Amino acid sequence: MRRISALLAAVVVALSGMSVVALACGDKFLMVGRGAKFQRAYASVYPSKVYIYARPLTDHKAAIRDPQLYKALRQAGHTVNVIEDWALLEQALKTVTVDLVLVDVAERSRLEAIVATSPAHPSALYVAFPDTVPQAKAICKVKANDGTLRYLEEIEGTMKTRAKAAKKF
Repeated sequence: MRRISALLAAVVVALSGMSVVALACGDKFLMVGRGAKFQRAYASVYPSKVYIYARPLTDHKAAIRDPQLYKALRQAGHTVNVIEDWALLEQALKTVTVDLVLVDVAERSRLEAIVATSPAHPSALYVAFPDTVPQAKAICKVKANDGTLRYLEEIEGTMKTRAKAAKKF
């Protein structure tokens, strides 16, 4: 009887020691609140070169001017350049290979004229601001007050569409 009790005690001690080993194998990430944050783990499947045109008069609270947006885009693998002068944006689009331009929808007509002559033919992602007219809001996929993740999703979607179009040719 003592042998069975000793054997049973040894098995219980051995099994309780195994649970600590299991936690060291990554199970701790499955516990609530202990995993990596989405922004840190997010990596773009289609990394791109993004130019953001932030007008000098744009509200500083808008996401298009948020340094956290720029940081999140860089962490996802995108190359980000923020331009506040329209002449510099025109020059950059004529000389540098750019994949995507993030711009206020009010600048749509000006941007389309430049994109047509740009050698890279970048895609445009238009941002709707509160003062944007309703007709223009229809072509906007993001709003000025949307969060960083919404911008990441739309940029990824736009680049996916662009990659599929490039494969056809």
